[in-house]
Amino acid sequence: MSRRLFRLSKRDDFTLGRAVEGILVFGATGSGKTSGSGRAIALSFLRSGMGGVVLVAKSEETRLWQQYAKEAGRSDDLIIFGPDQLWRFNFLDFEVQRKGRGAGLTQNLVILLITIAGITKRNAANGGGQDEGAYWEDSKHELLRNLIDLIILAKGSITVGDLYDVLSSAPTSLEQTRSAEWKRDSLCSHYLIEAYKRPKTPEQQKDFEIVADFWLHAWAGLAEKTRSIVASTFRSMVDVINRGVLRTLFCGETNLTPQAVEDGKIIVIDLPVKEFGDVGQYAAAIFKYAFQMSISRRDTQVSPRPVFIFQDEAQHFVLSTDSMFQSTCRSYKVSTVLLTQNISGFYAAMGHGSEPLVDSLFANLNTKIFHANGDQATNKWAAEAIGRVRVLMANSSTTRQEVGGFSDALGIGNVQTSAGISEIYEFEIQPSFFVAGLKTGGPDNRCLVEAIVFRSGVCFRATGRPYLFCTFSQK
Repeated sequence: MSRRLFRLSKRDDFTLGRAVEGILVFGATGSGKTSGSGRAIALSFLRSGMGGVVLVAKSEETRLWQQYAKEAGRSDDLIIFGPDQLWRFNFLDFEVQRKGRGAGLTQNLVILLITIAGITKRNAANGGGQDEGAYWEDSKHELLRNLIDLIILAKGSITVGDLYDVLSSAPTSLEQTRSAEWKRDSLCSHYLIEAYKRPKTPEQQKDFEIVADFWLHAWAGLAEKTRSIVASTFRSMVDVINRGVLRTLFCGETNLTPQAVEDGKIIVIDLPVKEFGDVGQYAAAIFKYAFQMSISRRDTQVSPRPVFIFQDEAQHFVLSTDSMFQSTCRSYKVSTVLLTQNISGFYAAMGHGSEPLVDSLFANLNTKIFHANGDQATNKWAAEAIGRVRVLMANSSTTRQEVGGFSDALGIGNVQTSAGISEIYEFEIQPSFFVAGLKTGGPDNRCLVEAIVFRSGVCFRATGRPYLFCTFSQK
């Protein structure tokens, strides 16, 4: 953990131990956050042999990481995961087939799907949509559990397409469950028969009884309108994953998993959000969540390599699980790196009422790097984070009491003077400093980018304060 990654000053190193406590970088467009501190962090990670996942917002980021890998001598470890590549990852079956005591638990698969689907749901809510009621949310969870259990009991593996196909062939009435035609033609019926025939543990036998009762009685007996709403809610949730690029990448075979980072691979998720929109966000969310769950289960005594997840324009990739994941990253030797323009973008991306989640995430990222910024909310937040100091303010006043006659004419009167010193607590660095006080790189600044690095709970040797003025080279 004391290994130096790069120098912040002649007396201060940025170490691996600091990296796995999380890094948050703020900077306006053109501030040099990507080409300055972002570049320094990325290259130091690659040169130290770390594996990692890179989420991509803009198409040029993939080329940038190819250049980083070349500079660091890591080109052979770089994996580009995208539509024009051969890599595939069946995220549902990965959870079913993985080793470990909690492998394949149905509720974990439900939460996996719900968390990923939360991206589109959040985007819809930000556009004026409304959250589902508690009954419909619970009903969707129940439907998912019984879909997943039936498929796994019947065939031992699962894809998103399986979920869709089973639901499409499920009975729509109690009479249909007794129909010879439905029993012959329905995939749901075939899976019920196959699950019944396959050898099962006592626990699986109980699960099967619950599943069979759900499909043959509870689901078939639901009022048509209720069943239609629940089914429609489910379909809208998984429909995008079961189509086009996402179906190709995530719903078939698997030849790449997030565990590859433990062997030093750097996986770039090459579906830029600026080009692929919601599909790009879905792809990033699937791989990010699977990475979080996978790396949180590893035994660092057996697999000790430090790893990272790097997210420029991070507001596009934030998940509701991020704060909880970040709270344990140090234990699992994971460095989370978030680069974003401003705090307002995170609040907007997460939607109304998200402030506690965002604030908790930011609080758990111990190293904060502030580049030039014009966002007032971010600049004030940075000033508050760095803190206030006691300032003594001198003040004085003079008054002259008029007495009339020649004294007034000559300007002579009773003069009273007072002076004093008051104590106030003022920002140690004023919010206005972030607007124009930091170099932004480019030829005019000799390709030098300036930033203020703040670290919670520790003072820098060069300043004796918890913050430090740093210069990063773009070359």
